[in-house]
Amino acid sequence: ITWCVVSNDEMTKCNQMSAAFQSIGVSVLVQCVSGKSMDGCVRMVKDNTADAFTVDGGHLLDNRADLKPVLAEDYGNGDATYWAVAVVKKSDKSVNLTSAGLGGKKSCHTGYGKTAGWKVPMGVFLSTDILTTTATSCDIPQAVSNLFSQSCVPGSPNSPNLCTQCPNSCDCSSSNANYCGYTGAFRCLVDGGDVAFIKHTTVFSNTNGKDYELLCQDGTRAAVTAYAQCNMGKVPSHAVVNKQHKINSKNIIFFFFRTLGSSIVDLFGGSPRDLLFKSSTKLLLPLNTSCSTETYLGASYLKSQLALKCLSTTQSPTLVSTLRWCVLSANEMAKCSVVATQARRVSSELVFSCVMGSDINDCARRISLGTADAVTMDGGHIYSTGVQYDLQPVATEYYGSGDYKLVHVYIIWHAASYYAVAVVKASDSSTLLTKAGLQGKKSCHTGYQRTAGWNVPVGYLVDNSTKCRFSVSNFFSGSCAPGAKGAFPGAVGTKLCQICGGVGANHCDGNNDPYSGYSGAISCLNAGGDVAFVKHTTVLNNATYKLICPNGGTAPTTDYMSCNIATVPSHAVMLSPKHTLITNKPYMTLLNPPFLFQQNAQNFQLFSSTPYSNGKDLMFKDSTRCLWKVDSSCVWQDYLGAGY
Repeated sequence: ITWCVVSNDEMTKCNQMSAAFQSIGVSVLVQCVSGKSMDGCVRMVKDNTADAFTVDGGHLLDNRADLKPVLAEDYGNGDATYWAVAVVKKSDKSVNLTSAGLGGKKSCHTGYGKTAGWKVPMGVFLSTDILTTTATSCDIPQAVSNLFSQSCVPGSPNSPNLCTQCPNSCDCSSSNANYCGYTGAFRCLVDGGDVAFIKHTTVFSNTNGKDYELLCQDGTRAAVTAYAQCNMGKVPSHAVVNKQHKINSKNIIFFFFRTLGSSIVDLFGGSPRDLLFKSSTKLLLPLNTSCSTETYLGASYLKSQLALKCLSTTQSPTLVSTLRWCVLSANEMAKCSVVATQARRVSSELVFSCVMGSDINDCARRISLGTADAVTMDGGHIYSTGVQYDLQPVATEYYGSGDYKLVHVYIIWHAASYYAVAVVKASDSSTLLTKAGLQGKKSCHTGYQRTAGWNVPVGYLVDNSTKCRFSVSNFFSGSCAPGAKGAFPGAVGTKLCQICGGVGANHCDGNNDPYSGYSGAISCLNAGGDVAFVKHTTVLNNATYKLICPNGGTAPTTDYMSCNIATVPSHAVMLSPKHTLITNKPYMTLLNPPFLFQQNAQNFQLFSSTPYSNGKDLMFKDSTRCLWKVDSSCVWQDYLGAGY
């Protein structure tokens, strides 16, 4: 592995690391090369003259087309993120996160273009009008110079005041540059600065913190221990990167650092601090091979970059007249194309089109980046993609009875929900919703991390287990959890995929295994499974099956309100919070069945999948009767509810 370093001190540490591995006979040879700067290392990786180095979020975003994160620094949170914070002296009560509270003060930054020290706080300031730029210019360095009386922004371009607080040099490659990086910015604060923009661990790495406080975005202050509640934003940690699509090098890095690194050489210690890795790093976390740069950086960081480009976060990257639906299979694409054709027949103003995504997470990523607009998700994916991309629910599926054409579509968000149930064959008297009644049975799930099929029943089993560590594979004798192979590369050979019905590449695939989805889970049950975890409408009024209840009893499929594992929010149409559909009534009309049924009503059904190669639950659940509008003030956390 050719590792790129940015300073003489890093070269020394890199050579020590290389020698330590060679001394114990590790077959991987580490060679150290100097890029002289972060940008220099980026160029070397692009040119294949270096394999890897550690980079912050700012440089990763700027070079996302060429760099791929493969390992993430973990600072003790277990999630490869950290908080960007604004730190002040406790004794100085004149500073707060307002224009008046920062105006004329002396600021300390980790470096120009750095994540916690520049991009996140400046993005926040721009979005809250603490920083202002002219209508014709997006000159952020000048805006910072206008706000603060003096600053130390190492590596900054030639701009008034941005280096006046640096005592020796504003160039981090200089041996006299004392205020570079996290520790340097904190030193700048100690030596006379008024506010330092750093990450949450920096204070504790240099002091006990009793003389310092954090500035909160609501204008208040908090103890340095309250960084989770008082911060500038949660941002991705630094990551080890290599060139996009350079698989062999990536695999070596996985092996090298995950299995051996911390036990052979002190990767994160030494002096000076923050060489090769941040000194506060506890371990390196391997990232999923499908993890894109955008996924790793997250929605909040991407939003800050939008502000840094002097774009309002309310500006939509999509056209008012366009709705691009993200689909996950060929059958879904076929149905989506028919929906688009029907939409064109009844409206010349609204353009409905279809884009293909590889999986639901890819659709969420596309929506966050503005290359797709909408997709339907279950509660599990609403949660996971909400955390990552902050998508917003705009419509919810309604599974109730009655004439859906007469249902008023503008109702409060929480009226739509369904019941997660456990289904067995009516003739089965041994399978019950107890430990003894389920252990050793064969389980059928709608999909890995799906709400009714996985999250709710597995959460229930974990909650009722006496063991600290609950394993689905060890509890059931065999299972089908479509999509597990995407999350766990070796899952196909385990019990998680043992009874799935797919052949070849389709086996245990989240979209293409015949046992995926609600109907698929019932097919799995019919093919030899013992219990299927689905929603209540899947087998409603079907005497072939019965429900098993948390009290250990059974009930007909019609008694789902009293015999269920949980009540969960129904599936929802999700969009970017910047999209005009959230406040645009014509879009809701477009997706309302009476509108689409105006022509060809006898041939077109929005909530039927049978015409498309006998598909199931394409775009929407087949049991959906209509879509109800979700109030525009309802964010994804509200939609799921505190209980969920």
